Amino acid sequence: AAAAANPDAPRIPARSKDRLAARHILVAYAQAMKAKPEITRTREEARAQASTLREAAVAPGANFAALAKKNSDDPTASRGGDLGSFAPGKMVKAFEDAVGAVEVGEVTPVVETTFGFHVILREAVVEVHCAQLMVGFAGAERALPGATRSKEDARKRIEAAKADLAEGKPWESVVRAYHDGPTKEDGGDLGWFARRQLMPSLDEAAFELDIGATTDVIESPAGFHLLHRLE
Repeated sequence: AAAAANPDAPRIPARSKDRLAARHILVAYAQAMKAKPEITRTREEARAQASTLREAAVAPGANFAALAKKNSDDPTASRGGDLGSFAPGKMVKAFEDAVGAVEVGEVTPVVETTFGFHVILREAVVEVHCAQLMVGFAGAERALPGATRSKEDARKRIEAAKADLAEGKPWESVVRAYHDGPTKEDGGDLGWFARRQLMPSLDEAAFELDIGATTDVIESPAGFHLLHRLE
């Protein structure tokens, strides 16, 4: 049998000390890993182009996101090269080492990986600490095991929770009364999260919240949610 999980391990994610965040521009070349078929430049041509783009990226007034959107061969080009935050070991070592070697707001030297040549801007890791009140229902794409509540009943339940909060009842007591899931006794605490660690429908809402504020009802593949920002 598999070893039991460490009972003393924290269940709620803590604020990360090691996570990094970055944007990048990828200049791929023919035969580089995952290079698009239409890319025909040679490795040396890619290196030269990356060097030119780095010079542009460090010029006064440079807009790194715009450069990435126009020039990057990576799928992240559409969002200005934004990779969000990532934990140690998530990225290719040469890439991760380069990001860790510069300060926030600085651009790395050109970095080569199996995907091509990268110009990388290190960004600050932005995290929020939120709690949630979630009400699930049967048939949801990511329904909790054993869920039997109808979607209509779930909607009524989350609206009742919202009404209790509007009357001034404490968040923790409302969570204990209505929340589905293992964090009921922790006030629905989700811990600290960086961009794109939550489901997309929750991610945007979490980062728009002021500290102490609560969202309106949000639907996700798991059910209905109210998010409350703690820090």
